[in-house]
Amino acid sequence: MIRYWRLLERSHPSLKFAMVGGIGFLVDSGVMILLFEGFEVELAFARCTAFICAASSNWFLNRIFTFRGRDLAGRRSLEWIRFIVSALLSAIPNLGIFFLLMRVFPETLPYIIFAMCCGILAGYFTNYQLARLWVYRSRAG
Repeated sequence: MIRYWRLLERSHPSLKFAMVGGIGFLVDSGVMILLFEGFEVELAFARCTAFICAASSNWFLNRIFTFRGRDLAGRRSLEWIRFIVSALLSAIPNLGIFFLLMRVFPETLPYIIFAMCCGILAGYFTNYQLARLWVYRSRAG
């Protein structure tokens, strides 16, 4: 187990970012399913609320895992705000593709999850670059 953890620690930051994103997907889909299926709230509200929950958990996990070795500039609260702003910018392709696909597919769980996955993949690239260059920037650069 320790050997596996050391391998993960030496992984490229984009791979670590993707792993954290996988955990974020579980938060995202879990909250969305709980709200939509469990509490029967409107799909758009459930999806947007879940997105903010996942973005917040991803900020924390990326801070302590993906970008841990950096001498990070700024306060955590401002860093969280920058992460949420970058997540919202990345939400344009993410949620755009999600809602576009949901206009085509029925609002059933398999199609909802499929549309979520497509949207998340679309937003990953801008989200990683914004996180790397702006959110978790080092003091030196």
